[in-house]
Amino acid sequence: MDEPIVLIGGLGSHWRQYQSFGRALATVSGHKVFIATIKPVTWMIARYTDYALLVNRTHQAVQFALTQSKAERVYLVGHSAGGVIARAYLADHLEEARNAPQNGHRIVSRLITLGSPLGAVEDAKHAGLRQAAWIDREFPGAYFAPSVQYLTVYGKLIEGKRAGTLAQRRAFHNYQFISGIGAQWGDGVVPNSLSKIDGVPSVELDGVGHSPWWGPRWYGSDEATVRMWWSYFEEADAPEIDAGRVLV
Repeated sequence: MDEPIVLIGGLGSHWRQYQSFGRALATVSGHKVFIATIKPVTWMIARYTDYALLVNRTHQAVQFALTQSKAERVYLVGHSAGGVIARAYLADHLEEARNAPQNGHRIVSRLITLGSPLGAVEDAKHAGLRQAAWIDREFPGAYFAPSVQYLTVYGKLIEGKRAGTLAQRRAFHNYQFISGIGAQWGDGVVPNSLSKIDGVPSVELDGVGHSPWWGPRWYGSDEATVRMWWSYFEEADAPEIDAGRVLV
């Protein structure tokens, strides 16, 4: 039985913003796609507390997907901060979110992160980035492999430059805020250096931005773009792919 996909949106987003993405993903993958019903207010609460509520919303979506599909496990696809939430959901325990569901890795077979800040600095100003750093420290690398197959995807769209074009200056500010280093490549919001996990295969998408606000092409903009990273699994189910191989 095909495992359903649970899609988790990015920081401050409303789940309805991902409906078009979900349809494209369903068409390309051939799997049923469910979207975690996270709203802006949920993200706002999490900013001042912790990620427990977001992880709980993910758990509810996973349970609904399993019930509707009569499957035993799911795929998680997380965009931006949604990838951090997905990674947290796998955890055996969450010190900073004690009421969150535990042991998500038992019912997740694949985790795909899209432009997610997976290795943020510990002393980051934003609470969400500190959560990302904590998760990366407590559950490093492909922590739950081989039970869970990991894939990180990032877009190489623009180089941050302090004195560049307006877009380059915006990117510089974003990269510096997240990582402390503005002069590097990324998808316009998240630097590529933080969208990778040691020991985990990664896919670099040339010319793909973080969101619809960074040009016409982003991770979920259309079927053609979704196919660029989803095709990894079509290959990975056959020969083994070395960690870090760039497919696009």
